[in-house]
Amino acid sequence: MKTAVKTIAMAASIVGLLGTAQAATREINIYGASAQYLYWNDAADDFLTAKGCSSVSQAQDSSKKHGITRGLGCTQFGGDDVIIRYSAKASFESVRSLKGTTNPDSCGSAYERKMADSVSNPNNLTCKRVHLGASDVAGESFVQSSSGQKFGPLGGGYVSYHLTGEDASGLKSDNPLVVPFGFFVNNAVTARKCASTAPNFGAYCASDTDCGGAAGSCLAAATIDNITRLQAVQIFSASVSDWSDFGAYFTAQPIVACLRHAGSGTAAALAWTVMKGNGWGYPLYDEEIDGAFYFNESSTDLMKCVNGNDPNNPNGSAIGAIGYADADQTIGTPGTSQNVKAIRYNGVWPSRYALRNGEYDFWTTQWVYQDENALTTAQKAVVNALISYASDPTKLPTGKRKWWATKDEMKFFRANDPDFVMYQGGAANPQTP
Repeated sequence: MKTAVKTIAMAASIVGLLGTAQAATREINIYGASAQYLYWNDAADDFLTAKGCSSVSQAQDSSKKHGITRGLGCTQFGGDDVIIRYSAKASFESVRSLKGTTNPDSCGSAYERKMADSVSNPNNLTCKRVHLGASDVAGESFVQSSSGQKFGPLGGGYVSYHLTGEDASGLKSDNPLVVPFGFFVNNAVTARKCASTAPNFGAYCASDTDCGGAAGSCLAAATIDNITRLQAVQIFSASVSDWSDFGAYFTAQPIVACLRHAGSGTAAALAWTVMKGNGWGYPLYDEEIDGAFYFNESSTDLMKCVNGNDPNNPNGSAIGAIGYADADQTIGTPGTSQNVKAIRYNGVWPSRYALRNGEYDFWTTQWVYQDENALTTAQKAVVNALISYASDPTKLPTGKRKWWATKDEMKFFRANDPDFVMYQGGAANPQTP
């Protein structure tokens, strides 16, 4: 009996060793949009845990532009290990990296981009084949231009982009999510408003008379909490140059507009949904104006611009800066965004509820592109599971649920980037409220 038990134990041990030896690694590398980088950085570990992976670990590089999540022995993927990488550049890179039309990282293949090598060493960037391209707008929506320093007031070298659309033909696309955007200002952008006790509560004021006459009802200047579409169009078309152009209740100071370079899905979202993309307004201005109008490569760089960072003051300063980014952008970070405040747009916060129920329209539909011919059967299983997971409103990461929405829960929707938001009836996957 002891011999039999020992034999069984040895057999089990051998099977275990064989299982370990035969375990493969499935890698899925996602590249493109800054906003979606933040989403996958938040969602990837939850996804792998839900798929039965053990020892799920995660890391980002020091620039916060390259992330990696690894799960071992994932039961729902045949016991294989799974690695998910996600790197932020700009949305137009989603199509370019999958079609190999450019090679900005000088990799061995134009289908590769530099990404985090491992969880243990995310700062070691190595060339990896891109499997999924993440974009905040459709490829053909990239028709913007920009010229200026790569990193706005922080320099980085002069670059110029003049886009005529990215050809996504031949690529499979999915639209699991809706991406919300919002506006951010430097704390020094201030105006006077009427106190809560005044008849004209919340209105801009230059004197107590504007609030209804009560002494002290026109409060001291404080950081603004809202911007209208009309004001945004004036600012980002470079039609106004000082905050006092909007009225004497604004503290007079030069406007510093912080934008993303063309090729960014965030910039395309602004162009299509706020500026003139849908038919009225005025086009985005496309040339840097020193001290007043800057373009930035990433959302992180843009937030530094709004923060007031420049070569002589890397920790930021009080300036009249305003910019835009994905709505759930982290603010309050020393050296990056400690001087930054999120504000409403047309009086509404960019919440998931406001998007879903037709209150807020500064959003786009997420595009996830793939070249099916470049994926193995094992990789396709992970990709299909990722898309299904991202499409499920109950699976939104805790940090995103306040802002992001899934496409199928939207009661008001735009089918294409230039379209106006319209009521589409009951959502396919309704959520409340």
